[in-house]
Amino acid sequence: MKIKYLTLFLLLPFILSGCNYADPDNRSGFFYNTFAKPMDLLLNWLGTNLNHNYGLAIILIVLTIRFIMLPFMLSQTKQGQFMRKVLVLAKTELTPIQDKIKRAKTQEERLEANQDMMAVYKKYEINPMKNMLGCLPVLVQMPILFGLYAALRWPVYNQITAYPDFLWFNLSQPDIFITAIAAILYFLQSLVSLENMPKDQKQMGYVLMIVSPAFIIFISLTSASALGLYWSVSALFLVIQMYLSNKYYAKLADQKLETLQQSLAKGDKKKHVKTVKRKKK
Repeated sequence: MKIKYLTLFLLLPFILSGCNYADPDNRSGFFYNTFAKPMDLLLNWLGTNLNHNYGLAIILIVLTIRFIMLPFMLSQTKQGQFMRKVLVLAKTELTPIQDKIKRAKTQEERLEANQDMMAVYKKYEINPMKNMLGCLPVLVQMPILFGLYAALRWPVYNQITAYPDFLWFNLSQPDIFITAIAAILYFLQSLVSLENMPKDQKQMGYVLMIVSPAFIIFISLTSASALGLYWSVSALFLVIQMYLSNKYYAKLADQKLETLQQSLAKGDKKKHVKTVKRKKK
């Protein structure tokens, strides 16, 4: 699931290359009216109210998006830390069932194996559905990036091109330094996220450490540096968020795992006592 969404996300430059709103008569349709036009209006409104500081406007947009996504991201980190630890504990029971699923030849055999798997999941308080939240941040960001790209490349109000200066760079032109910063921060983000990945997913994490910065460099060097600013602020926020949340939720996961082990031990002890009583009878 995650690989499919990642592939779609990495196809972004090729999808965007097919969009052309240079002609005002072409500025219509679902994509433009839903994503590009509202982003253009938002950038213009924020920039105008911030004394034409469009760099700060982009930063505010990033922070707003990140704070909206924060509960989902924290929930994913919490679940990821627990899953990483509990899967090690449950491995001896899960591995035979996974092999059973692979060997299953009939629908009945697969159904029986899946029922066994769900029983183990219930025993160890594993909820696979919660992992689907990991795709949500990517899905939310994609239309925002589409809209921001179109708003920067084909602006209606042209305010960002009239007031392009922010820090040392021109927001309407590519900038090698902000590109390098964005690439480095995305590399660090991928590195930090590895801590929260199960072992069977870490290979994809290592791929992301290379692919993500390369993707950022490709887009940033062929687009307005405002996109590089967007990615830099977004990645910096994520690096800080993931570092702090990983430390916090790792401790909570250890506590939850200890409680779970104690509960399982009590359950095994009760089963043993019942078995002994039956034998005596």
